[in-house]
Order: sequence, then structure tokens, then C-alpha cells
Amino acid sequence: MTDTETAGQRPGAGTLSFARDIRPLFREMDVAEMTFLLDLTSLDDVRDYAESILERVADGSMPCDAPWESEKVELFRSWIAQGMAA
Repeated sequence: MTDTETAGQRPGAGTLSFARDIRPLFREMDVAEMTFLLDLTSLDDVRDYAESILERVADGSMPCDAPWESEKVELFRSWIAQGMAA
């Protein structure tokens, strides 16, 4: 089973959630680096900035030390498309 499958992407896995699938994508280092703008541990903040976060992770400019794998970007994109459940 791949990381993507364990994070709710396998067929029939149901709706993605922030707590189970999205929050774990952000490392403590990422959380600390972004405190000047938003709290990556906060569902409300991540919802408010979701499109901007997606743009940055998709273009590889966030996180600053290494881009996300395409599977993580697609997981985040899918969570947005599904309505950003808690």
C-alpha cells in the first residue's frame, strides 16, 4: 500500500479530511515557517488559504526546502475539490 493509498486516495476510501489526510502533509518545520501568515495546523486557516497553498505546492515553491511529490499535491487538490472537510 502506498502513502497515497493510506491517506484516503484508494478507490472507495470516501471523503478526505483535514485531520486525517491533509494536516499530516505539513511538517512541523512548515508550520513554523508559515506562522507569519497562517497556521497550517488550523483547518480554518488552511481553508482560507487553500487555493494559494495549492498554487505554491503545485509550482514547487512551497515548502521552501523541497517540493511536494505529485501525489501530495493531488491529495491536497482532491481535498479542495471535495469541499475541504474537517
